[in-house]
Amino acid sequence: MTADSARPAKRRLPRSGKLLILAIVVVLCLIWIGLAIAHRLSHVSAQDARVMADQVTVSSRLGGWVTTFELTEGDTLHRGDAVATLYGEPDQRRLEALTANVATQQARLDYEKARLSMAEKQLKGGMNLTHRQLEASKAAEKAAQARLTEAKRDFQRSDKLYRKHSVSEQRRDQDYYAYQAALAEHAQAQQEVQVSQALADNAQVGFINGSQMPLPNPDVLRQQVQIARQELAEAQAKLEQEQLRIADLQIDSPVDGVINKTLIDQGEYVSAGQPILMMHDPSKLWVEANIKETDIGALRTGQPVAITVDAFPDRTFTGHVAVIGRAATSQFALLPDPNPSGNFTKITQRIPVRIRFDDGPTDLIGPGMMVGVDIDISGANKRQPDSQPGIDSGS
Repeated sequence: MTADSARPAKRRLPRSGKLLILAIVVVLCLIWIGLAIAHRLSHVSAQDARVMADQVTVSSRLGGWVTTFELTEGDTLHRGDAVATLYGEPDQRRLEALTANVATQQARLDYEKARLSMAEKQLKGGMNLTHRQLEASKAAEKAAQARLTEAKRDFQRSDKLYRKHSVSEQRRDQDYYAYQAALAEHAQAQQEVQVSQALADNAQVGFINGSQMPLPNPDVLRQQVQIARQELAEAQAKLEQEQLRIADLQIDSPVDGVINKTLIDQGEYVSAGQPILMMHDPSKLWVEANIKETDIGALRTGQPVAITVDAFPDRTFTGHVAVIGRAATSQFALLPDPNPSGNFTKITQRIPVRIRFDDGPTDLIGPGMMVGVDIDISGANKRQPDSQPGIDSGS
C-alpha cells in the first residue's frame, strides 16, 4: 500500500454551498452599498476639518527685564494668575516719592484751610469792631448836632434880647462862644464819622484800624486754597498713574486657558507689546470644516454632527452646526486668480462651516488637530421652505 493511498480523500464543498456563500457575499455588499448611499444622501462629510480656538497672545504693556517667568507649554492658567514679572525697583522708589508728595500737598492744603479760617475770623472781628466804632461816631455826631442846635437857639435868643437891652453883652458873648464851640464839636464829630466809615470800608479788604491784618484777605486765601487743592489733585493723579504702572509690571493671564507656546525666557528684556506666550481656552473649541458649495444648501444651524479626531480614532464626539459661512475660502486667498486669459475652468468652491462641540473630553483636544465631521442632514433637521409674499402657504 502506497503512502498516497493511505492519505484520506479531501472533502470538497458542494456546488450549491459555493453558490450560497457567493449569494451571501453579494447580499452583504449590496446592503453595504445601500447603507453607504443612504448615508451619503442623509449626511455631509468632510475629512479635512481642523480644531480651532481663540488664540490669546499675552503681551506686556511696558518694557523691562523679565525677573520671573516659570511657565512652560501645557501649563494651565486661571484668569488673573501671574504670568511674568518685570524689574521694578526704580518704579518702587518713584512710588514712594510720589506718595510723600501727596502727603506734602495734603498738609499744604490743610495749612491753607487753617489760614483761611483764621483770616475769616479776624476779618469778621475787625468788621464788627469798625462797625461799632462807626455807630459810636454817628451817635456822637447826632449828640453834637443836638448841642449845636441848642447852642444856636440860645445865641439867637440872647442876641435878640441884647438888642432890646434885656440881657447883658457878657451873656450874649457867652452864648455866642458856646455856639461856636458847638459848631466845632459838630464838625469834629462829622470828621470822626467819615474816618470810621473809611475804616469800615478798608476793613473789607483787610485793613483794620489803619493797619493791615496779620493774615491776607480771605478772598486771597480762598484762591490759595483752590491752588493747593488743584496741586493735590495733580499729585494724586501722578501717584495713581505710577500705581497703575507698577501693577503693569506684573503680567497677569487675561483668560482661563492652557499655554500653547512660550515666546520668552526668564532674564530677557521685553519691549512694550512684545508677545510673551500664546494660550487658548479649552472649553471654547470649535471645528472649522470647509464644505463643498454643492452641499452647503442642505446645511442648517443646529444640525447634529459626529466628530472624529485623528488623535483619538476610537472615540466619537458630538457637536452641532453653529455658523454657516457666506463667502468661499478662495475669496480670501493671498494670490487671487483674476483669470485674465479668458479661459475658465469651473472648480467647486469651499464654504467654511463652524461646528461647536456638545460633549466629550475637549481638554484632550488642541487647536490645529485634524478631524473628520459627519453632518446629519436628514429630513427631521431640514428647514421648511419660506412662504413667498402673495402666495397662500396654506393652499
